[in-house]
Amino acid sequence: MPKFHRGSAFTYGPRVPLDRESRAVFRAKLRFQRRPGRLTLGALEVGEALVQLLGPDGRLDPCLETLAELARVSVSTVKRAIDQLRACGFLDWTRRLGRRGARVVQTSNAYRLMVPATEVHFENGVGFPKFKKEAVEQGGGWRGQCDEATRQLELLGFAVPAVWGRAAA
Repeated sequence: MPKFHRGSAFTYGPRVPLDRESRAVFRAKLRFQRRPGRLTLGALEVGEALVQLLGPDGRLDPCLETLAELARVSVSTVKRAIDQLRACGFLDWTRRLGRRGARVVQTSNAYRLMVPATEVHFENGVGFPKFKKEAVEQGGGWRGQCDEATRQLELLGFAVPAVWGRAAA
């Protein structure tokens, strides 16, 4: 007899719609976390597929095979990607249950996309840029690359580390 996990529900699951701006912020933050130690390329593709499948009322309950097909990855990659997205604060889900006669079976999960808070999920992910020694020695290499990194952080709404030479205005 299978045991069902805590948090399983006999409902449609949470439905949280994202407007156009929230979807754009979600995608920008998702792409920003695409780097070693955070999100893999597969997780980025699965995240993009989830945004595409999100209904206007917030309904999002695709099966793993559907996500794998849309993201052009394997089902095992989708499972790992979903765990990565949850760890970074982009995704949460509810296990949905259904009845088939006297039996209780799990149907597809009901996913909920979330735009993670900057302070909670990205504070440790934004670090010092690492530059090649030659670029620093040529003069202006550090400043130019630092200015570009600062500009990108400001566009995404992140605080710029004071050690970079200029604080966010």
